[in-house]
Amino acid sequence: MMRNSLVIALLICGLVTSSHADEGNDRGGRENGERGDHRTLKVFDGQGHVVGPLVSYGPLGTILNVNGIPIFAPIQHASTKISTQYSASQFQWAGAFSAYLSTDCSGFPIITPSSASSSQVRPAQFVRQGADVTAYIAGDTYSAQTSFKSYRSGSACVVGTETLEAWTAETSYPVTQHYPEPLTIHY
Repeated sequence: MMRNSLVIALLICGLVTSSHADEGNDRGGRENGERGDHRTLKVFDGQGHVVGPLVSYGPLGTILNVNGIPIFAPIQHASTKISTQYSASQFQWAGAFSAYLSTDCSGFPIITPSSASSSQVRPAQFVRQGADVTAYIAGDTYSAQTSFKSYRSGSACVVGTETLEAWTAETSYPVTQHYPEPLTIHY
């Protein structure tokens, strides 16, 4: 009976020691993108490089650090050449409504509040032209009532005027040059 008690006590000590052995070295997995007991999904580019953690501010996306400026980068399921078919496992950068101060959709687009997505990041507008996606990033300014003169609808430029609250772009960033598609999401 005493022998059984001793064996049980040694087993319990061994389990407690092994469960605490990793605590000092692991830091809870945070250096690997894990948060405590939860692993964090990440977005990877077409070359297998980590882009950033998967986050959601309405649409899915990730946070890009562009020259020290954090911006929300929306993603969506990649579409095939048949625009009604989508991949279950591959993603692409998502371009949204883009409006311009010019009448021919040229120049930098204005950045609308719907594309800002969160107060923790700088407002940015993602514009897709073919396989190229560019992020247009607002300056560190307040938004203002802005009248646009044209907007993109698919690949067509439509002339039309409307006034809305928006920012002007201070800089641009060629997203697909730095993070090529297709994108994937995994641990």
